[in-house]
Amino acid sequence: MVFMIFMTIVVALMEFSFLLTTKIGVTNTAQDAVQLASRLGNTISADFQILQLVEKGISAPMDKAKIVSVEIFVTDAYGKVNGGEDKYTRGGSYPNPSDPTKTVPYAQNSTGYPAASRCNVVAIAICGGVDYIGVIITYQYTWITPIGLGSTGMTFVQSSVSRMEPIQ
Repeated sequence: MVFMIFMTIVVALMEFSFLLTTKIGVTNTAQDAVQLASRLGNTISADFQILQLVEKGISAPMDKAKIVSVEIFVTDAYGKVNGGEDKYTRGGSYPNPSDPTKTVPYAQNSTGYPAASRCNVVAIAICGGVDYIGVIITYQYTWITPIGLGSTGMTFVQSSVSRMEPIQ
């Protein structure tokens, strides 16, 4: 009886460790992606490079195939989506606009915030000032241990927002 309780606690701790590692990994990847997005600004291949970074950022014990979607959006300083967004879902093939031979495994679902319309210019007269950009990563976590039997797991939706790096 004591052994069963002890093993249940050990397995629960293992599951919690995987869960927390995944949560932290997805959060860090979202932060890295928004930092890259703020530096790239209106570069034509910005979305491709952001998606490529997300692919590299999700590493063991996380599974890249469990990324549901990545959204790149314009926001206000508080993180509220107030403009368009580009949404990419896992599956398909998204080519690099600068080099169509390179692809990432995402399909573009919406084009409400194309890279060319992103404002990273300080002059207010040109586009109204520097944009705030955000990235949301949706990840479907599935249980690793038998603790989660009868359940499909959890969905993490991690977002991060940053001000674009201004250029003159």
